[in-house]
Amino acid sequence: MGVQKLAANSAFKQSKELTGGADKKIFKALSKAKIPKKKLAKEILWFFGAVFIAFIAGFLVYYLIGEFLTNVFVEFVTDLQSITKFYYWIFLFNLIGVYIARLIIWAIKTVMLK
Repeated sequence: MGVQKLAANSAFKQSKELTGGADKKIFKALSKAKIPKKKLAKEILWFFGAVFIAFIAGFLVYYLIGEFLTNVFVEFVTDLQSITKFYYWIFLFNLIGVYIARLIIWAIKTVMLK
């Protein structure tokens, strides 16, 4: 057994000790709550997908406002006192918009299927 494998095994054991078997506790609680793992995994993927879409859409909106509405851009940046805060607000609004669109699609599918 090589030194690298020993180090990896040691790190794995340390991480298991630090978490205290939290993964087993979480899945045990989920099984009691009757939430399937597949549904939880789908929701987690949706969250990260929504973050990715909001990041890209936020950058696009940020660029378009900066390019075509410079007066509005400057006004928002001076009000928020930071360009990064302005982008974070755009990102947050886009993230909320992605989730609202997802809820609307879910509602339409639910009504149409029943």
